[in-house]
Amino acid sequence: MTESFSKLTGNEIATLLVPTTVTLVTARDVTGMDKVATIAWVMPISHEPSLIAVAIRPGGQTACAMRESGCFVVNVLGADEDAARIAMACGRKHGVEDRFAEAGLTACPAAHVDAARIEQAISWIECQLVESRVHGDHELFVGRTLVAETRGELDGNGKLEPCPALLMGQRGRFGRFEKGFNA
Repeated sequence: MTESFSKLTGNEIATLLVPTTVTLVTARDVTGMDKVATIAWVMPISHEPSLIAVAIRPGGQTACAMRESGCFVVNVLGADEDAARIAMACGRKHGVEDRFAEAGLTACPAAHVDAARIEQAISWIECQLVESRVHGDHELFVGRTLVAETRGELDGNGKLEPCPALLMGQRGRFGRFEKGFNA
């Protein structure tokens, strides 16, 4: 018996690696305007020092603001229908001058960087830009974590509990991590 396999390319390969946590990345441009984009391609790349990588299309307003300001905030969304609406509003509409207003977001000052935090998020990671480099059709931004804070629950040892309330996304569909199991 011969198995048949389908060849995958670009977008399909990315689909194999998601769903992922849906985040809103914020940065402030040179005019002082807060920019925001929905980004699923965010990952830790080092524990010590704490480094976060964000992959984003290079021509957008948020990518330009990240480059110009040298800092950004990763805002982690909770899992509810309003968060899914916000993610769609900030992710699919290119060229919108004020996505904060369009999506009904509330900007709060960040503690250590010149960028906005989003009040509706459940966690925030404030980053100082270390480097950025274009790879194919995305630009990879690497940021050093200056502070990370959460509304999430901590265990008795002060460690973050696995969070079922994170918004997960895959190709415009959203959900939450409902139930895990231990191996």
